Amino acid sequence: MQDTELLQFIHKTAQMGVESLRDIEPMVRENALYNAISSQIREYRYIAGCANRMLEERGESSPGPGTFSKVSSGVMTAVKMMSDNSSSKIAEMVIQGNTMGITKGTKHLNDYTGNDRQVQALAKKLIATEQANVEQMKPFL
Repeated sequence: MQDTELLQFIHKTAQMGVESLRDIEPMVRENALYNAISSQIREYRYIAGCANRMLEERGESSPGPGTFSKVSSGVMTAVKMMSDNSSSKIAEMVIQGNTMGITKGTKHLNDYTGNDRQVQALAKKLIATEQANVEQMKPFL
């Protein structure tokens, strides 16, 4: 995996994090959880912006999540929340999403064959952010 491919993964993952959390945000009733989700959205936006700038510097584009991914994520969120929109359920869903991100991000970082330290650092920042998000959600379980 080269620089562009890893940066596109980082951008797509961060954008998906923003969109997934934005789907959940209106359903949150607890202030502390709402603030945590809002903070995570800001962090994902920052990471996506960094990846986008790095891609533009290389003359590349930053594709976001596809339409199918967005729609299916929104539908899955709505279905899961119909029967239970408690803070615990929301935290559980966020933890599951972050855990997938940690797994895929770590795999992509391990497959990275480039040597750009900024790209590596951004990938590590994404993984660390997702790990921190998991810890931030645990008290709401």
